[in-house]
Amino acid sequence: MKNLKLLLISTLSVVSISCSTLPLKAEIKDNHFRFENFKRDNSSKLEYVHLMCFHKKPISWVEPKQYLSGEHGLWVKASISERDIPNSTKEAFVNFKVKLESNKSYMLNRKIVDDKISLWIQEVDTGIGVSDVLISDLKNPLIIDDSLRKRQCKSGSV
Repeated sequence: MKNLKLLLISTLSVVSISCSTLPLKAEIKDNHFRFENFKRDNSSKLEYVHLMCFHKKPISWVEPKQYLSGEHGLWVKASISERDIPNSTKEAFVNFKVKLESNKSYMLNRKIVDDKISLWIQEVDTGIGVSDVLISDLKNPLIIDDSLRKRQCKSGSV
């Protein structure tokens, strides 16, 4: 019984210490920048804005990644829907032509008005926009869009 209490106390201590050190701030590699996607899913509206490609292939929303700095053509997908309402998803796609500097963190941001979405890239630390603001219509998703998305990703830089 005494050993069980000791094991329980030590396990709780390890968990407590490990939780207090999170989140870890990742070091940015030399000649790289860090890129974060946008997610808001804590209300009735679900909003996901993310880089659509990785290794020139379509991907879904992922955690922040690092990429080589310099000139980039970045395909971005925005997906907006109402929680628990089937077939409410609307999507928009844009391509940013932007130069991103090394040792900085960038993120996607958006503003939605009716069925239009304005998208831009900004620095995480300062909130300063580093791209043009691109406006696109939010539309119902295509039923079959694999070949189109693959072509778009091949034309991008990541």
